Amino acid sequence: MQKVFEDRINKINPQILKGLKEKKEFSFRINRHKADLEVINELRSEGFNPKKVGWSENVYTLPIEERKKITKSSAYTQNKIYIQNLSSIIAALSLRISENDWVFDLAAAPGGKSLIFSEMAKKVSAVEPDKKRFFRMKRNFKEHGVKNIQTYNKDGRFVYKATGEMFDKVFLDAPCSSEAHIDGEVTWWNLKRVKRFSKLQKELLSSAFNSLKPGGEMIYATCTFSPEENEENIDFLLNKFPNAEILEVNLPIDNIQEGITKWEDKTFSKEVKKAIRILPAGAYSGFFFCKIKKN
Repeated sequence: MQKVFEDRINKINPQILKGLKEKKEFSFRINRHKADLEVINELRSEGFNPKKVGWSENVYTLPIEERKKITKSSAYTQNKIYIQNLSSIIAALSLRISENDWVFDLAAAPGGKSLIFSEMAKKVSAVEPDKKRFFRMKRNFKEHGVKNIQTYNKDGRFVYKATGEMFDKVFLDAPCSSEAHIDGEVTWWNLKRVKRFSKLQKELLSSAFNSLKPGGEMIYATCTFSPEENEENIDFLLNKFPNAEILEVNLPIDNIQEGITKWEDKTFSKEVKKAIRILPAGAYSGFFFCKIKKN
């Protein structure tokens, strides 16, 4: 499987394999429910030297060697900061939440993106089907001082039947084959896994779109590289829903690649080019996301 995996990744972009093996930094953001910029001074007084990213005053990086150490800092133990990957943060921020928005986070655990949405939106509904992950997510929200998130232990594939077209914004970070987390020997990955997740993702994506208000916007995301779980699913959505429109996303970073329109024997809509594949680099993990509007 090692060769199959590497051959597929190289077809997408040879830079990916190199990036998977080079983890030099990690990132965190300020939890605005409990802290402000003063927490950075607190961290500096404890010997840390956080580096602010250029696209947010709330997001910082540190050398990967300090990741364990920061979990013992007062800022972390008091839930003033939240460790979260830059790719995940920038994708969540790309949804452009307004103060009156009702945001739906489908497959939400552990809840990092819901926490971001809760700082900007009127209210957030977070769904997670797995019971253990659901209760950990609820505890996470409570510990971080959030009061505007509703939580539901439901199967995201069917929630649209109860909600209808209810939400202003929807975020679906879909369960996936997690190829972005492979940084050495390939052990648990295989093509059957990719195809199994692709089927589930299509069901979740349909549910997410059905729960979105007309005129609303959503993001579909994964932490994997396989086109079967990414571009193929966006192409599926466009074919199933004529009122789905892919929106341009402009990110202030260089380690990105546009969506792929051809993969093996499949050809996808040219609109899929507007999707974003974030290539692993520094504190950025591999990530894919696409912004969609419901007309």
